[in-house]
Amino acid sequence: MDIVSKTINTLRFLSIDQVNQANSGHPGAPMGVAGIAYVLFKKMMKHNPKNPLFFNRDRFILSNGHASALLYSTLFLSGYKYSIDDLKSFRQMNSKTPGHPEINPSMGIEVTTGPLGQGFANGVGMAISEKILSSKFNLDSEIINHYIYSIVGDGDLQEGISSEAASLAGTLGLGKLIYIYDSNNITIDGSNDLAFTENVAQRFLAYGWEVIENIDGNDIKAIETSITKAKNNLNQPSLIIANTTIGYGSPNKSGKETAHGEPLGENETELTRKKLNWEYQAFEIPNEVVEHMSSIRKEGEILEDNWNNEISEYKAKHPDLHKELNLLMNNKLPNGWAKELDDVIKENNEPEATRASSGLAINMLSKSLFNLLGGSADLTTSTNTNINNSGNFSKKLPTGRNIKFGVREHGMGGIINGIAAHGSFIPFGGTFLIFSDYMRGSIRLSALSGLNSIWILTHDSIGLGEDGPTHQPISQLMSLRGIPDLKVFRPADRKETLLSWKAAITNKSNPSAMILSRQAVPSLESITKLQLNEKDFLRGAYICYKNSDSIPEITFISTGSEVAPTIEAAKHFSTQYKVRVVSMPCWEIFDEQNKEYQEEIISKKSKLIISIEAGIGLGWQKYTKNNDTIISIDTFGKSAKGSEVLDKFGFSTDRIIDKTKKIIKNSIK
Repeated sequence: MDIVSKTINTLRFLSIDQVNQANSGHPGAPMGVAGIAYVLFKKMMKHNPKNPLFFNRDRFILSNGHASALLYSTLFLSGYKYSIDDLKSFRQMNSKTPGHPEINPSMGIEVTTGPLGQGFANGVGMAISEKILSSKFNLDSEIINHYIYSIVGDGDLQEGISSEAASLAGTLGLGKLIYIYDSNNITIDGSNDLAFTENVAQRFLAYGWEVIENIDGNDIKAIETSITKAKNNLNQPSLIIANTTIGYGSPNKSGKETAHGEPLGENETELTRKKLNWEYQAFEIPNEVVEHMSSIRKEGEILEDNWNNEISEYKAKHPDLHKELNLLMNNKLPNGWAKELDDVIKENNEPEATRASSGLAINMLSKSLFNLLGGSADLTTSTNTNINNSGNFSKKLPTGRNIKFGVREHGMGGIINGIAAHGSFIPFGGTFLIFSDYMRGSIRLSALSGLNSIWILTHDSIGLGEDGPTHQPISQLMSLRGIPDLKVFRPADRKETLLSWKAAITNKSNPSAMILSRQAVPSLESITKLQLNEKDFLRGAYICYKNSDSIPEITFISTGSEVAPTIEAAKHFSTQYKVRVVSMPCWEIFDEQNKEYQEEIISKKSKLIISIEAGIGLGWQKYTKNNDTIISIDTFGKSAKGSEVLDKFGFSTDRIIDKTKKIIKNSIK
């Protein structure tokens, strides 16, 4: 057995052994695509296992994340910071080798994958990042020049998100994007004939991709030749269709769905050893394989050293550009980045929709932050997501910071996450709040991954009016609050909106969702005469109106466009009761505060705590302690003028007063 075959079989059996050891996992795909992983990591990819964060590295995404055992095996043999004990701890509590890859660039894991199709879209985002960086900074040398590779499976290509992302990638001509399709014709339910008979090659040709097909997934030379051909086409993304066999080498499971998601077991593993002439025991690695793969580490160090020398030369020739590039490479913000924003925060303003306030923030911040970019799912004007004086990212203008995603919410979500995971950029993606459901999987993964993705979600309530219940969000806001580690901001006016943006930019380890109104809202300071303290805002909730410094008899808590009418309603009761209105722009941040601050803002000694929000009431109980003091909407809305709809469902000042009177009658004796 030659050294290449022996190395590939080592990858196969390390994958089999991990799954057997855990008695859980997916051996079939690793056995089928081990040769592809070998070619990528040993022969094609530019990477440095000693420093996995080498900025100009090629990025690899295992989109079919269930094949994680192969990724860990490959990273281990390539010299990344894994031990054989890490492989033996596959799928165990607190191990470095979880069931599906979880983002950890310092360990060679670029993105979190598992929900199929997400990694496919992430790669498109990474390719956009590379294109913008290389177009801006490559002057007399290719200082930025890396490819994005991914292994994708049948399941990835069946998911709608891959169609959305692939279509956009073709339109944008992302030539640094190279995907290898593990075409094994098997899904969990059985043969692809059951549900997936389309001509994938023709589909991707229609998207504008280069397609290289009929490649034997075990023919190392053919794989290498195909990747080289794809690398030379810088005008189109490339799909290499590699014909593989799931469970390759297993006498009884090869080519069958039973190879997909269960351990081979002791008997079948032994039969596979005999079939592949493998004389080694579980987790045993031939010395010659270790030696063969050791060159990856040496070559990676030389590669990065050479690049560092190029960077030094670049710094001498282009000091200003180098300074900017250095900030981007280290994900740092320039000095004074928020000055203009801070100046405007101090000003009073006429009533305006918070979506318009968000658009103002984007355009102020974009002047000082080159790395702020994004777009919307064909709703740029409606969501106020355009960066003025910056063109649209395209083949002709690869430095444009406005990305036109088209009507592709889910694809947009995955692409935004890919841009964030690549590093350097702070990306935002906008759509109506109601359509956040279309990209919920991506929003959830942004939180699970700790990415600084910013989700701009406008038309946030029944207040949007005439478009009616198909477009009026009811449960979406609370649903987003249910995602761990997602900061959900629902600002009440311009000042709160600008401060929400400031908080989102500085929070590098969490995504943020901006929940914004279609209708105009007044400045809270104009109706309360109380100055908003930024420090208080950044604690998630603060007192925006009160008629007494003592413990209130009635505490109103509200968010977004309901805060202003709540204040007016509170004024109505201020002659009879000690009242307080709390604006709560971000639940998650408020819940992180100490108990003393929480009690200071929402005192448990208050006789009544009433919440007012134009969404479902589920969840408010943790603050009100009483279902009967939640003013919410738990039915679908109606098509009419926004003000009429708000009044009908109880969110105008008069209706809040009426509902509060009923609550008082039933509660305060």
